[in-house]
Amino acid sequence: MRAPASSGQLVRGFGLWGLGALILNGIIGAGVFALPGSVAQFAGSWAPLAILGVGLAFLPVVLVFAALAGLFDETGGPIIYVREAFGTTAGFQTGWVQCLATTAASAANANVLADYMLRMLPAAQNAALAHGAVVLLAIGLAFAVNLLEIRNSDRWIKLITVAKLTPLVLLVALALPALASGPALLPAGEWSLAQAILLSVYAFTGFEGALCLGGEARDPQRDFPRALVAVFLFTVTLYSALAWSYVATAYAPGPADKASLLTMGTVLAGGIGAAAIITAAVFSILGNIITTPMNTSRRLLALEQIGMLPRWFGVIHAGSGIPRNAVVFTYAVAALLALSGGFAALAVLSVAARLVVYLACAAALPVVRRRRGMPVPARLIVIVAAALAIGLLLIAQSDLKAWAALALAISIGFAIKGVAAPAAKRGAVGR
Repeated sequence: MRAPASSGQLVRGFGLWGLGALILNGIIGAGVFALPGSVAQFAGSWAPLAILGVGLAFLPVVLVFAALAGLFDETGGPIIYVREAFGTTAGFQTGWVQCLATTAASAANANVLADYMLRMLPAAQNAALAHGAVVLLAIGLAFAVNLLEIRNSDRWIKLITVAKLTPLVLLVALALPALASGPALLPAGEWSLAQAILLSVYAFTGFEGALCLGGEARDPQRDFPRALVAVFLFTVTLYSALAWSYVATAYAPGPADKASLLTMGTVLAGGIGAAAIITAAVFSILGNIITTPMNTSRRLLALEQIGMLPRWFGVIHAGSGIPRNAVVFTYAVAALLALSGGFAALAVLSVAARLVVYLACAAALPVVRRRRGMPVPARLIVIVAAALAIGLLLIAQSDLKAWAALALAISIGFAIKGVAAPAAKRGAVGR
């Protein structure tokens, strides 16, 4: 990678717990609050086992990323993994589709956050102006946290993580008496194991985003693998426990409950429980729209450093160690998408983009190790093969619209590369 575009340098401010909080916020966003009811619609009382089984089956993909993270200490995550294995163009496209998909997801989550907050203000619930104001307030707050020096951002992210997890853990604790008696076996509203599996898989995605901040971790090669596996297993346990609690206390066969944790909170603790879950949802989504664009801005930085974007994106503020231009650009795009509502196609795209990234990284792991003269043990081959099989299986279940959107995004990426890369090289020569 070439040198940053300014004299400023990234600050290695994230330790093990900070990286864990980043990974957790990448996975747990808005989806968890609908997950138990959505999966129960298609699996009935088997929903907890479906979620647990999918989480454990998805573990090889996580282990692939953990193994890759242990080999790198640079900014970029999957961009630099794929680049080292398959070249700059493949690395650029990996970063491009990730940037596009995750920025759209942040915009979508900002709208979901506004929906939850306005539930506490029923009089303003249908007011478009109030909705837009909450969206801008949320994005503005997340933007401000992203401009802080890394050690201060780390503190905010940890605080938000505790605030979002506490009500969820308490909800499971309140459901323990019902769990002890054993839930009744209730049928699905519409039995479809395939749909239950796909919903569960999508709920576990997003763990790879934090890996983009390798250049800001104190010891990424040691801490990222540990944090990634531990947080993922914790998330699998939490999601399964929440689904089990919901089935035992609040599930009724029929249409999917899109606010299943809110329903369960109301059943277990009345208005206080409902308020606690809404608060948890606000903090959960806020944490997601802080960390996801943070990851995206580092992807832009990584793409600039491999010569695929203009040097403006690589400017690092000397005082804070933050790539401010990349942060400003990311949140400006997220705000426009959130206010326009025109990001439905990109939300579909995010699913296909993540599957492609997972496959690319699984294929990259043995290539990177061989290029570095490292052995590729049999157990690693098994893990890679399992990760590839899982990715291909999910691709077979995906919507064709997602792949059409992905093909369009890749074409746009090639056009941007064709224009931006020569300009970036000219800027480098001019310096």
